[in-house]
Amino acid sequence: MVSEEEAASKLGLAREHFDRAATASWEPEDREATVIWTFYAYENAVVAAADQVGISWTKNHPSKQAAARELHSAGHVPVDVSETLEQLNELRKDVSYGEPGPDLAELDLEDLLSELESFIEMVAKLFEGDSA
Repeated sequence: MVSEEEAASKLGLAREHFDRAATASWEPEDREATVIWTFYAYENAVVAAADQVGISWTKNHPSKQAAARELHSAGHVPVDVSETLEQLNELRKDVSYGEPGPDLAELDLEDLLSELESFIEMVAKLFEGDSA
């Protein structure tokens, strides 16, 4: 079992990655960096939430996707971000291999970051009741 302090540090890391993604999205935008940091922010937010509520995961992408699905199906968060994780992972790999493709160009960065910010806040609420 992970301590609440360790889980909270992962939430802090998710916020740091969100900030980096947001900065990368400013003009002149760096779509590739935005996708990469958004992906890492989502994964860290999922891990923080999973740790906070006791959902098991391992250090691989499929496990984190499964944790995201379980967070939603168990009612801990109102959205399932597992498909978003998959989409971002594919985009991240395309960027890493130098093959960004049309999906990256079509991605609405403002919506992507707005949804990420909302998800991070949902995860943060999981930590609010335990500090009393």
